[in-house]
Amino acid sequence: MYSLTPADFADTGQWRLILNIRHNGLDAFLENTIHKDVEIQPFCSTRWDEDTSKLKEHIENAVYSNPRLLDDFATSIILYEQNVMFIPTHLAEMSLESETRLYQMVYSASADDIMTNEQDGISAVWCMAPGVKSFLLRTFPGARISCNLFESVNSVRKNYGKTVCVNFRDDETDIILADGSKLFSATTHKISQPEKIASHVLNTLNIYDFKLKDTRFIINGDFQVTEKWEFIKNNSGNYHITR
Repeated sequence: MYSLTPADFADTGQWRLILNIRHNGLDAFLENTIHKDVEIQPFCSTRWDEDTSKLKEHIENAVYSNPRLLDDFATSIILYEQNVMFIPTHLAEMSLESETRLYQMVYSASADDIMTNEQDGISAVWCMAPGVKSFLLRTFPGARISCNLFESVNSVRKNYGKTVCVNFRDDETDIILADGSKLFSATTHKISQPEKIASHVLNTLNIYDFKLKDTRFIINGDFQVTEKWEFIKNNSGNYHITR
């Protein structure tokens, strides 16, 4: 494995800054783009009380308290937002305002705060909090900005066959259902209890008529489960997770 030197750390050209922003905190890492065997380096981490009205202020304080975040890194920003809408790209591109108008039919958000991404025929639309978009665009010009659920969907759509992906993360869980490149469902739930997660997964499978035995499971995160993430039927006829 390559041994990093002080000169390597000082050379911003060989690092990519990965900035993960949640409603209750920020984590930053450096990924070396030259020496692929170098592990991702923790950069900084900040936590705050979740309050959407103060999120922009919290992000600003975190960034300005860690001025090296503003160095000339290639930057990838991932926003963790629950209210993400997925739209077929041909509908999202019907007019300049289509994505915004469709999102505002479901969620309350200013057009100036709405963000979008598109890949392989699917557009993701989301809004994290007032002012966040403008601050990030102004502070990190040229950065790639995306949302966690969109990135997870793109990863799942690379698999073949019927797949359910479950991402465990602190007190929330992503549940994604796809059949190859065809996306059926992608949601984030403020839950972490195994029984509730099992119920949501099974309900999602039932809604789209996916058979449990025919569906591949992908489990990501720090949640500790058995080697086989199994759904077991109890005496009352309900399924639960064994771990």
